[in-house]
Parts: sequence; C-alpha cells; structure tokens
Amino acid sequence: MTARTLMAALAVPLAFAMAQTARETPPDQSAYQAASRTADPAQKIAALEKFQQDFPKSNYGQMADSTILSTLLKSMPDEKARIGKLATAIYRSAAARDKEVSRSGVATTRNRESAAQRIAEQFLSANLYLKDAEGWARRSIDPMRRNVWLSEQREAAAKRQQPIPPQEELVKRFNELRAARQGVLGRIEWKLGREADARKLLEGAYAVNAGNVEAAAALGEIARKDGDDAKALDYLIPARLSGHAPKSANEALESLYSKTHNGSLAGLETMLDGEYRKRFPNPIHAEAYQPDAKRSGRVVLGEVFTGSGCPPCAGADLAFDAAMERFPHADFAVVMYHQHIPRPDPMTTLETTARAKFYEVRGVPTFAIDGKDTVGGGSREMAKDVYDRFVKDVEQDLDSPAEARVRLTAERTAAGVHAAVAVEGVKSDSKELRVQILLVEKEIRYNGENGIRFHPMVVRAFGGGSADGYQLAGDGGNFEASFDLDAVSKAIHQHLDEYEAKGHRGESFQFSEKKYQIDPNDLAVVAFVQDAKSRHVLQAAWADLAAAPAHTTTESGTGMLP
Repeated sequence: MTARTLMAALAVPLAFAMAQTARETPPDQSAYQAASRTADPAQKIAALEKFQQDFPKSNYGQMADSTILSTLLKSMPDEKARIGKLATAIYRSAAARDKEVSRSGVATTRNRESAAQRIAEQFLSANLYLKDAEGWARRSIDPMRRNVWLSEQREAAAKRQQPIPPQEELVKRFNELRAARQGVLGRIEWKLGREADARKLLEGAYAVNAGNVEAAAALGEIARKDGDDAKALDYLIPARLSGHAPKSANEALESLYSKTHNGSLAGLETMLDGEYRKRFPNPIHAEAYQPDAKRSGRVVLGEVFTGSGCPPCAGADLAFDAAMERFPHADFAVVMYHQHIPRPDPMTTLETTARAKFYEVRGVPTFAIDGKDTVGGGSREMAKDVYDRFVKDVEQDLDSPAEARVRLTAERTAAGVHAAVAVEGVKSDSKELRVQILLVEKEIRYNGENGIRFHPMVVRAFGGGSADGYQLAGDGGNFEASFDLDAVSKAIHQHLDEYEAKGHRGESFQFSEKKYQIDPNDLAVVAFVQDAKSRHVLQAAWADLAAAPAHTTTESGTGMLP
C-alpha cells in the first residue's frame, strides 16, 4: 500500500488477535492473504471479490474493500466511475453497521466516519480525485459529536468489563482523533491550492498532537515556501525522524540543510542522530542489574521478532533497549530477527524469516525468553508495559541453573569472522538438540515507519548457512562457523533485490535504503543450545568483536557452569 495509515485501524488489531489466539491460520485469513498477494491487478481484484463471496461475515471483508480500492486507484486510475461506486458502497456498508449498533445502544456514526477517513486518505495518497477526497474528509469530521463518542467509549469499556477511563483521558482521545482527521483535510486543501485553509487545519491538528507527522511535514513545506527556514526545520526534522515523511518533505529538509552547509549534506545524519536522541528518548529508565546470591552461570537468551515498519513494534524495541541497559550482554544475550511485517524491512534476511517459521510467528512483535515466546507491543509510551512483562522472567532465569556448558570463542579474520563453540555437560535427554551460532551487527541506523532510528543486535547470518543450526549428539561437541562478510552482504543484498522485484503482498514498492552493508567493526557473535522440539534454550554465550583487532580472539566464558 502507498498510504501509511491506510489499513492501520483494521490490520493491526486483527493481526494481533490472530497472533494471540491461535497458531493455526484461520481459513478466511489465509484466503484473504492469498488473494491480496496476487500480482496482476485485475486478477487481484477478482480474487478479493471471490474471497468476500466465500467469507461474507469475515472481519477481513473491510480490509478487502480497502485493498480493492487502493488497487483501482494505483493500477486503474482512469476508472473514476468504478472507483466512486466502490467508495460509496464502502461508506453505505459502514452506515448500515452504524444503524445496527444504534438499535441496541448509543446512536453512533463512528463506522461511517472511519470509512470516510480511510477513503479520503486513499484518494489523497494516490493524489487523485482530490475534490472527492475533500468531501470524504469532511464526512469523517462533520458527524463527530464529543458527548456521543464519550458515551460509546464508556459503554464499550463496560461491556468488556474493563475500567472506564477518566473523563480527561477520553476527551484527549476524542480531540486527537478529530485532529487526525482535520490533518487529512488540511493536506487535501493544501494540494487543492487553498493554503490559508490548509494552514489553519494543519496547525490545529499539530497543536493537539505533535506526533501527527503528516501535518508536520506539510507545515514544514509551507513554511519553507514562505521563507521561514527556522520554522520549516522545526517541522521537517521530526517528520524525517518518523520514517514516513513524504519524499517532498525529505527533499525540503535536505535543501534547507545544504543551504547552510555550503551546498553539502555532510553531517546531516549526525545532526539527525542528535535530534532523535533529544526528541525521542527511551521512556524507560532501567537501573543496572545487581546479581543476588542465587545467580547461576546461565546466560539468558532473548529473541525478538520485529519490523521497522511495524508501529506496535516500537514499544517492544524500546523495552529490549532498556533491558540491554539493565543487563550486561554476558548475562542477557539479545538478538533481533527483522521481518517484512507489516511493511518491507531492509534488515530482513532469508534466515530471519526462516527463524520466524521455526517459532510459528503469526505477527510482530513476538519475543522469546530462553525459548518461551509471547506476543504483543504498542506505542513508545507503552514500552514500560512490555518491559515489565518479560524482565522478571529474565531475572528468574538468571537464577536458574544452566543445562549445558558453552564456551564461545570468536576471531576476526581477513575475510570476516570465525567462531568456535564447545558444548559440554548437556543435561537433556532430547534427541533434537541444536547449536546455533549467530552473527549480529550491534547497531544499524535506519528510520523505519515505526519511528525507531537505531536498531540493536540485528541478526545478519546463521552459522551453517541456514537457520537450522547444527545437530548436537550426546552430551557435547565442537562446532565452528566462518562468516565471509562480503558473501553475507551479497546474500542480504540479493534477498532484498528479489523481494523488491517480487513485491510486498502483491504490491510493488521500492526500499528507501537496502541495509546490506555490514560494519566489520560493530559485530558480535551469539551461540546457544536449544531443544528444537520444545524450543527451550539450555544455555547461551556472547562474544563481542567490536573492539577486537583482526585475528584476535574474543572468548566468552560466562556460559560456563561451576
């Protein structure tokens, strides 16, 4: 899809509901996914329409409508009558749902408001039929009544048997929702050339929610056009750091920066690094871990499945950032497996997607502590909730005896990295034990759509050339892995090229960056022993190569039992 928020209201809740309730993909979800991945536009629309006939009551029906509309706008933009007919049908269907709800509760217009907003956003994103887009945007705003909306929220909380949020919190949510819709209308008015109306709407939207990146980007471009460079930068910098500013806004920022730096962009990313840290600090302040008398020789493994284009992954990513501040790597070894979910992620590899299949990952973020996996994330503000969910498990595992001895040595070589793992004293009767040796890059800078700029412990390659690892027989063994960095980089580049050529879920796209280049001075190696059947991790080890000169050995002895 071309619009960042196109399906957010529908796709994210559904994805997480599926991930939390079942490992088996429901038939309607499988059918929808298969139809939406069809490459040919006409065939895709036909497949989605057939899906709707086969599953008339599916929750994915609304998503199918939006996908059909976006396909028409992108691939058949001249079919205005067909596009208008579908948009009207989507709106009428939403109005019918409102009437059904109103019969048994508070009179509502929320479904038709949301439908009108999505239609307006799709037209705006396609830059087509902007007069119609204006009408849809107004339909999303005009029916909004604060008292009705507040009553609906209270009633919904009561039905779920959840605490009713305070009045001030509900009012805040209403104002932010209305402001978001005003921002959409403001961007449409700007494209229609009505700058005064656009500025008023956009400034009002941004005043309510400074996180409205689209409004910030538009205001930045307006300020630049007006010659107010300082104000333009105030808007354009956070828009750029969000990871989903439009190309025109990024070009405006680069133009302003080069204007005051002798026509050069040198130093721009460093400046943005500082602005990111200043504007978007981690909301979690973790204290350093203090081992107690029960501390064992176990090194706990944290595995995180994430996506740079996944908004709810921001909370999980920041939670694990905080955990890595609390625990030394020699106590808590964290690795990040990037996925093309829900947007293409330029740090994804074939091995990281294979690892997701091993864990039967249905949605991101998913994370596992010593092989015990769970799902769930949220916004940056929800990072502390995610952190609290797993940090006690880490501390409990640190006090639990390790079930193997693992000695990891890692060496910088002329071609890349060589690692050796010695496993002894295995305390397991499983016949399906595997040894994994992972090459990780300790930090990659990339602004994804979820607004995270720095990505730690990104898995770049698996020892043995696949995510299957090495078979462990008996109570121990010796294993080696050599990582040719040029070959690893080439393999990642090839995967990204092929994924881009194939398209994402049936939609063509282009990576803004392909993060295939590897910094040889920012690497570490993680090794662990795992039961492939239960997924339980017996022991892990960590070796840091960042400061090690070539041909120097870094050894992790922290994984040793007494």
